Amino acid sequence: MIQGFPSPSAGFHSMRAWLVAAGRSVRGLRRTRLLILPMLLLALGFGCSSHHTDASAPGTPPAITSNPTSVSTVSGRSVSFAITATGAATLSYQWAKDGHDILGAIGSTFTLYQAKVEDAGSYTVTVTNSIGTATSGAATLTVAAALTFTSPMGLAYDGSGNLFVSDMDDHTIWKVDATNHKALVAGSSGLPGTLDGQGGSARFNHPGGLAFDPAGNLLVADTGNHTIRRIAADGTVTTLAGAAGIPGSTDGGASQARFNAPFGLAVDATGVLYIADSQNHTIRMMATNGTVSTYAGTPGTAGLADGTGSSALFDQPNGIALAPNGTLYVADYGNSCVRKVAPGGIVTRLAGQINNAGFADGSGLSAQFRTPVGIALDAAGILWVADTHNHAIRRLAADGTVSTPAGSGGVFGNADGSGSAALFNLPCGIATAPSGSLVVTDVNNHQLRTVTSAGAVTTFTTP
Repeated sequence: MIQGFPSPSAGFHSMRAWLVAAGRSVRGLRRTRLLILPMLLLALGFGCSSHHTDASAPGTPPAITSNPTSVSTVSGRSVSFAITATGAATLSYQWAKDGHDILGAIGSTFTLYQAKVEDAGSYTVTVTNSIGTATSGAATLTVAAALTFTSPMGLAYDGSGNLFVSDMDDHTIWKVDATNHKALVAGSSGLPGTLDGQGGSARFNHPGGLAFDPAGNLLVADTGNHTIRRIAADGTVTTLAGAAGIPGSTDGGASQARFNAPFGLAVDATGVLYIADSQNHTIRMMATNGTVSTYAGTPGTAGLADGTGSSALFDQPNGIALAPNGTLYVADYGNSCVRKVAPGGIVTRLAGQINNAGFADGSGLSAQFRTPVGIALDAAGILWVADTHNHAIRRLAADGTVSTPAGSGGVFGNADGSGSAALFNLPCGIATAPSGSLVVTDVNNHQLRTVTSAGAVTTFTTP
C-alpha cells in the first residue's frame, strides 16, 4: 500500500458513513416538512374561518345584535325605537305594532313624532336579506295622556287645593282638581267676547293672570278686553273695572278706570288688588271700594328706571307676586329683569342686566333673563321666575343669587327630567302649589308641568 492514500476499504466505509449521515438529513427535512405543512394549513384554515364568520359576508343571514328598548312617555312627545343588525347585504327592515306591519316603517329606526295614547303597544322589527329573516324582541310603548290646553297662561290655587287655569287663546277658565280632573269654569271654548253671565254663557278675550280675593272670588285679568273680571263661587262672571274693548290709562272709580292689556294680578290680605298693566307699562292698584290708581310707573312710557311712583319706569310688566310685608315682585318682560316694588311704590332692580337680555346665572344684577313672564314667591321667600324665552325656570334666592333648577337656557323642547334634562317651550305662568312644588304653564307644549324645588320636572296627566 502506498503511504498517503486511503485503502479501498477505508474509502468505502467513509463513503457509507457519509451516505448514512445524508440519509438522516433527508429524513429530518422530510419530518420538518411534515411538521411545517400542517402548521401552514392550520394558519390558512384560521384565515378562512375568520372570513366565513364575518357578519356581513355573503351567505350570512340577518342577526339582531341590539333590540329596541321599551319606553314610557306622555302624549305629544317624540318617541324612537332603534335596532342594530348584521348580515349579508342588503338588509331590509319592517316594523310592526302588535304584530301588524306599520306602513312606511322600513328603517333601522322608527319614530313617532307626537305619540298618542292609542300608539301604546308592542313594537318589533323584522330584518330580511336574501338568505333569511330575523325578528327582534318586543319593546313596549306606554303612553299616558297629558292634561292639555290650547294656550295655558295664568294660574291660581284656591283654599281647597284646586288649581285654576286661564286658557288664553281658548278664551276660557278651567279648574283642575287634586286628581287632575279638568272642568270648565267660565267662557266658551274658542269664542271670544265680553259678556258677563253664568259660567259657560260668559265670554272672555284672551284672559291672562288669575288671583283669589279673601272672599274666595276668582279675579281675572281679561287682557284682550282691557278689563278686570270676577268669577264668584257659583260661577257668575261680572266686570269689576275697565270698559270692554276700550284701552286707556285713566285712574278713578271702577267704571271710569281704563287699562291697556292688564296681565298679572296679586291680592293682599285686605282685598287690595295689584295689577300689572302691561301696555301702559305701569303697576296699578285697585282699592276695596273699586277705586283704581297708578302705583308705580308712568302711563304710556316704557323704560328702565328705578325710583318712586311715576319716576320709575317699566317695559311691559307681566307677572307679579306679593310678599306678606306688602312688597311686590315684578317680571319686567320688556326689560328682561326682575323688579322689586316696596310699600309706597319704591322701585328697584333686583336681578337682570340693563338692556342686556341673555342667559346667565350669578349674583342678581349680573344674572341675565330673556323676557320673563311669570313670577311666584314660595313660603321660604324664594322667588321663582318663568324665564319664557330662555325656556327655563329660574330661582332667585334671598341673597340675590340666580340659578337655573330646571330647563336648558335657550333650548326648547318637551321632556321631563331633572335640571337641564328637562325641557320647556315658552313657560309663562308659574304658581306655588300647596305641596311646596311649583306649577308651570308650558304654553307651546300646551301642558301643565310640576317642578320640585330640586328641579325635577313632571307633566300633569289625565286621571
